[in-house]
Amino acid sequence: MRIRSRTSLCRETLFYVAVVAFVFGAAMVKEMNLLVLMAGMLLGPLLISWRSGVKALRGLQVERRMPQSIGAGETLSVNIDVRSKRRFGGSWAITITDQVARDGDADNSPLRPAVWFPYIRRRHSAVQVYRGRLPRRGRYRFGPLTVSTRFPFGLLRRSQTVPAADTLIVYPRLGRLGGAWTVWRQEVAEDARRREHQHGRASGEFFGVREWHQGDNRRWIHWRSSAKHGVLVVRQFEKHRSRQFAILLDLWQPKQPEMEHLENVELAVSFAATLVAAVCRQETNHLLLALAGQQPDCLQGPVSASLREDAMQRLALAEPSYDDQLAALLDQTLDRIDSGAHVVLVSTREDDLRDPLRCGTVWRDAHRRALLRQIRLVNSADPNLSDFFHVDC
Repeated sequence: MRIRSRTSLCRETLFYVAVVAFVFGAAMVKEMNLLVLMAGMLLGPLLISWRSGVKALRGLQVERRMPQSIGAGETLSVNIDVRSKRRFGGSWAITITDQVARDGDADNSPLRPAVWFPYIRRRHSAVQVYRGRLPRRGRYRFGPLTVSTRFPFGLLRRSQTVPAADTLIVYPRLGRLGGAWTVWRQEVAEDARRREHQHGRASGEFFGVREWHQGDNRRWIHWRSSAKHGVLVVRQFEKHRSRQFAILLDLWQPKQPEMEHLENVELAVSFAATLVAAVCRQETNHLLLALAGQQPDCLQGPVSASLREDAMQRLALAEPSYDDQLAALLDQTLDRIDSGAHVVLVSTREDDLRDPLRCGTVWRDAHRRALLRQIRLVNSADPNLSDFFHVDC
C-alpha cells in the first residue's frame, strides 16, 4: 500500500509569508541587520512546522472498520483506528478525513467526513467514530483516507494519503405493509385450501388416524382402521405449510425522468424489499424474486438468511430502464411459479396483463394465461398505494 505525503500552505500562512517577505525586502532596501535578523526569526516557525509535521505523521497506521451493509436512512457508524509505532514522542492534533461516494453519482461531489485525534501516544492505539445517514440505496465506495496535521503553529499542513478502500451496500428503505396486503394474502391462502379440498388433496405426510368429522373428504377414510375400531376414522397428515411467494419487479422510467418518476422507482423497490423481509420471516416459505431493469435478474429458493441478503443486495443495485420489459419478465418467470402461489407484480406504471400485444407469447399458452389471473398488480404511482404499503420518510 503506497502512501503519498505532501506539504501545503494554509490560507493564513499566505499572510504570514507576505509579512516575512515585506520585512526581508525592507531589510535589503534599508540595509538594516536588525530587520534581516527579524526576517530570519519569522522563518523559524515555518521550518519548525514543517519538521514537526513530518515527525508527527511518521509511524502512523490507519485502518477503517465499518459494516458491509445497512439500510437506507439507518445510522452508519465508521470506526477510524490509528496505531502509532513511533519509539519516541507522540503525535499531536491529527485529523483524518475520509471520502464517501455513491456509484452513479458523477455529478455530485463526494462526502468528506473527518475525525480528530488530540494526541496519540507512542506505541499506542486510538479510535474515533464518525456517524451519518445515507438516504439513498446503492453501492458506496469509501476511500482514500487523508491523515494530516497543522501542529504546532498551524502554518503548514502536512498530509498523507492512505489508499484504504472499502465498499458498502445500502439496502432499500423498508416500510410497513398495510391492511389491504394482509386481506389479499388471506384470500389467496383460502382459495388454495379450497382448491385442495375440492380435488381431494392433502399436503404433507401421513402420520396417523383420527375420528371422522362432518366435512372430511371421503378419500381420506382409512377403511381397515375403521373396521378395527368400529367407527369411521380418516388419515391425518402432517401439513407442510410451505408456500411460494413470487415478487416480480418491473422498473420502468422514461428516457428523461422527472422527480416523480424517480420517486416511483424508489417506492417500488422499497415495497419489494419490504415484501422480501416479510416473506423471509417464515422459514417454510419459498421465494422467487425477478427484476426487470437495466440488468434483468431472477433469484429463487427456500428462504434463508443468505437468500435474504442476496435479494436485498440485488434490490439495492437495481436500476430502472426505459425499455418495456414486461413481456420478457413474464416469459422468464411464469414457468417457475407454482399453482396457488402468492404472486405480486410491482410496477412503476399502469400495467394491463390482459393486453395480448404487451404480454406477447404469454397469451398463446393456456397455462400461462391461467397464472396471470393470480397475479396481484401494485402500481407505485397509484395514490392508493398506502393501502398496501407505507414508508416513513
